[in-house]
Amino acid sequence: MPKATDRTFTNKLHAIWAVEPQAGEEPHPGTFKYEQTRFEQGFIVHHYAGRVEYRTDGWLEKNKDPLNDNLTRVLAASSERYVASLFAQYSDMPLPTGTNALHAATIGKKRVTKKGAFRTVAQRHKEQLSALMTQLQGTQPHFVRCIVPNTLKKPGRVDVPLVLDQLRCNGVLEGIRIARLGYPNRLPFVEFRQRYEVLTPGIIPPGYMDGRKACLRMADALELDKSIFRIGTSKIFFKAGVLAELEERRDALLFDVFSRLQAVARKFTARRQMKKILNRAVAIRTIQRNARIYGELRDWPWWNLYPKGRRRFGRAASNSDCGLVLGSTLRR
Repeated sequence: MPKATDRTFTNKLHAIWAVEPQAGEEPHPGTFKYEQTRFEQGFIVHHYAGRVEYRTDGWLEKNKDPLNDNLTRVLAASSERYVASLFAQYSDMPLPTGTNALHAATIGKKRVTKKGAFRTVAQRHKEQLSALMTQLQGTQPHFVRCIVPNTLKKPGRVDVPLVLDQLRCNGVLEGIRIARLGYPNRLPFVEFRQRYEVLTPGIIPPGYMDGRKACLRMADALELDKSIFRIGTSKIFFKAGVLAELEERRDALLFDVFSRLQAVARKFTARRQMKKILNRAVAIRTIQRNARIYGELRDWPWWNLYPKGRRRFGRAASNSDCGLVLGSTLRR
């Protein structure tokens, strides 16, 4: 833009990007990213991370890339006529005191040849980028995404629009969207078979079977649609949410199995406890009956005679015989 100013530059941008499309005309995609600002000299660009407002005050002056005076004089004094004609307008510029065009050319040559070739801006940028990449490759970076929950700097408060805007600007939401379009969940064949074979009992025959074939059989038995999984060389890939559904089915089955096992264990424990209670009840009744009989026989003369006559029975007589004798006596 020859003879441009900051104002003309801003007006040019507004004229190109801040125009409404005519009837029946498709708008330019860039018009959705451009917006006029409230300032007289400025504009807004809708970047991926959000809206950024730019001021054009001093814009052209800051972005000028003027040629070095000595360089233009060297080119104007070139022995090549074509090159000298391109920079002829700079040949009449005053030189520093005590110098001439030939001396300037000599200085230019010395600058080029001293300490190797002259480095351009692109070369310096490439060297700096290479040094930065070398430094980064020697480190072990850990990327932590910090989310500001609110602008009040108070705990326990979450500004949902603010958090969503940060997640969108950081690319988290876009990454999730892209991941859902592909197959983000994956498991090795062995791990998939060990974890979910409980859902397909009897499908895999005993003995060795290729992991790929085993996974295909299990997928058919699980009635998985072929569009939500893919079989790789050593892993099986799933769409987002498929593994979560399989985990729910596995948890439900294991819950049922463990519930039944728990019921059987409780039944066994309850029966054993009940058997102990019944044995204790029988023992208590037996003790009560014996105590009642002893209370009735305690003042009976024949019972008082039994301990005294026990010695006469001799040691050969057993307690059972004594009991039979005592029982027959009581029945009389």
